[in-house]
Amino acid sequence: MLTLSKQTPKRGSTCQTCMVVRVFVIAAILVAAFTIVADDKMNILASVTPIHAALAIIAIGITGFLVKLLLWRLEQAANISSCHEQAEPQEAYSEETDQTSSR
Repeated sequence: MLTLSKQTPKRGSTCQTCMVVRVFVIAAILVAAFTIVADDKMNILASVTPIHAALAIIAIGITGFLVKLLLWRLEQAANISSCHEQAEPQEAYSEETDQTSSR
């Protein structure tokens, strides 16, 4: 078992792990089919080297991280500004004794 989940997906839906495995298998099959079909025409891809592929993966990862960081910071700023608007000092009042707190 890959994971032990207490929640089972609803009928008719699939879990995220299953979807990831399915996408990986489909991608592997498509790559294998592509190499069989386009074997003679691969000279176009001769300029693609492993270092170029690695740099592209790193660049995509850094870009994704920066976008997520920016979105997180904007969300934090929105939460802080909305908390300041709602956090007006309110005086505690007790109906039983008709007294207010000394805070």
